[in-house]
This record gives sequence, C-alpha cells and structure tokens, in this order.
Amino acid sequence: MRIVKSVQSKVCVDGSLMKEYVLDEPLTEEFLGFLENFGTVRRIGQLKKPYFSFEKEHFISIRGFAGDSNVEVRYKKEFTDLVADYFHLLLHYYDEGEKGIAALRGIEDSIRQKMKVRL
Repeated sequence: MRIVKSVQSKVCVDGSLMKEYVLDEPLTEEFLGFLENFGTVRRIGQLKKPYFSFEKEHFISIRGFAGDSNVEVRYKKEFTDLVADYFHLLLHYYDEGEKGIAALRGIEDSIRQKMKVRL
C-alpha cells in the first residue's frame, strides 16, 4: 500500500498538522489489525461504511473508512518533524508482516528517545 497523492494539508486549531492522502488501494480490516500493534484502533461499524480511528500518543492519529482509499492523518504539533514519516512507515512495513512489526517497533524506540530529549 502506498500514497498516490496528498489532497489537503492544513494546520489545525490545536496546532497539529492534518494531511489528507489518497492511497493506491482501499484500507482493509487487515491493515486496521496491523495498526492495533502500534496504538488504539476504534471502529464504528453501524455506518454505511465502517468508520475507524487510530491513535498513537505523541505520534499521529488516523481517521477514515474501511474500504475507502482516502485517509486523514494528523501529526502531533510538538513532534511533527520526528513523526512526519510515520504514516509512510506504517504503510511500508504493513506488507512485511511480523518482520515489519518488529522493524517498526525498533524505529519507534529511536523516535521516542529523541522525544524524551525534548521533554
């Protein structure tokens, strides 16, 4: 899965950076299951299209509809420069399964160490 284009980018009232992306394929339940390895996934299934949100504290939040190829990603303002590539990393390592989960956790540890320096 990869990003085809960035549709919109804006700074939100809380100072976070929001970007809307179009992906080359729809978001699947399998991808949402992958996200559960890295944060909290919430689903609202009683809509026409199942809505989901993903939250990774201090990193990003992702919102969208399962089965849709558009997704909204918000980057936390305090660490935008450190987590700017995190969504890309999620998409990249998703295809690698368990090996990708382990690799991404290592990258997260490195990012967290940099965050601690700032706090």
